[in-house]
Amino acid sequence: MKMFFKFTLIIVFTFLYNTNSFSQKLGVGVSAIYNFQTESFAPGLRVEIPYKRLSIVPQVAYYPSFNKITEYYAGLSLHLNLFYVKSWAFYCLAHGSYNAWLNHSSSTMDDAQQSNWDGEVGVGLTTRKCFRPFIEYRYNFKWKETNLRIGVMYFFWCNNKNNKGGGKRMRKTMTCPAYD
Repeated sequence: MKMFFKFTLIIVFTFLYNTNSFSQKLGVGVSAIYNFQTESFAPGLRVEIPYKRLSIVPQVAYYPSFNKITEYYAGLSLHLNLFYVKSWAFYCLAHGSYNAWLNHSSSTMDDAQQSNWDGEVGVGLTTRKCFRPFIEYRYNFKWKETNLRIGVMYFFWCNNKNNKGGGKRMRKTMTCPAYD
């Protein structure tokens, strides 16, 4: 697990070092996750670092003990914006993560282990404003299960279209410089 975190940090900091306008493109957010196969709920946290149409999104999620399966995920997604409709962005994603299945010993599955690597693909929809609700639908290849994520991101240092900053009065034409 330590190796995974070191690898993730190296990728993120390399990207940040090579992106001179990083300080204008950072978003943080929370999500609620529902796994359809295990009928489990989880909270999630994420950071989004966009660059043109691509975003690097480190994220974590924890399925608490009131679920059938208690586990946590720590991973990294790549989001690619496919197309835009007005202020909405449609994107596809690829995600790799470390999975710690805490109550794996109670499973009847032969390959149940505490430490696992997972891969997911999915699609999502979000706005292109500073305050961005999002929804994602994902498929996990290892466990052959799907999950739905609903959440919100907030992007710092957003400006209005005239680049005059937020000021005292915010306008409805707010956009994020990451997509302008």
